[in-house]
Amino acid sequence: MRIGIFGGSFDPVHLAHIEMALQAKKELFLDKLYLVPTRPWQKTARASDAQRLEMLKIAVKNLDNTINIDTRELDRAGQSYSIDTIFSYRQEYCPDSVLFFIMGADQWKNLTTWIQWERFPELTNLAVFKRNGIPFENPYKARYPILPAQCSAQASPSGSIYILDAKEINISSTEIRQALFREPSRNGEINGLHPEVHNFILQNKLYLPRDGSHKI
Repeated sequence: MRIGIFGGSFDPVHLAHIEMALQAKKELFLDKLYLVPTRPWQKTARASDAQRLEMLKIAVKNLDNTINIDTRELDRAGQSYSIDTIFSYRQEYCPDSVLFFIMGADQWKNLTTWIQWERFPELTNLAVFKRNGIPFENPYKARYPILPAQCSAQASPSGSIYILDAKEINISSTEIRQALFREPSRNGEINGLHPEVHNFILQNKLYLPRDGSHKI
């Protein structure tokens, strides 16, 4: 079994998230790919756990189970860290299962700030979307091999770092929140935002300016 784990705050989920998930599933030859909405410990999500989960469900509903949603981080009591999620997947699947923990270039750049990041390759492979303009520095130095995604067909259950070349999709959750923050763009079409997710945001009055603040 080949399993992909793609975590994120998805605040809100957008087209680039879905494109990255589909690309990873294809290039890593995954049997299953799970989107794992997180409770971010380094920042505060603007939408609630339930709202972010509902937006994810809307975004993937027409993908015919190509991508699955896993709520284990939202369901976990107390603080929830990526190392806990990776460990729980390793416990859930047999030792021979090949795991891939998938992350974007921004996440990789900040990896050394994550709890127990040094242990990740002991339990899973890492799959990193490399993006132009963001230097690729390897915090693990030479401890684990760095390979192109096409080599992942022969992947071991854990212990390697695979590079996926990200398609240049200039979309981010921050930019979408900025567009939603402003009128009249809030009600107009927003690049990268699923129309039904957009409707959900408007109906639930999400991403409005905070009281007394001009920040998103």
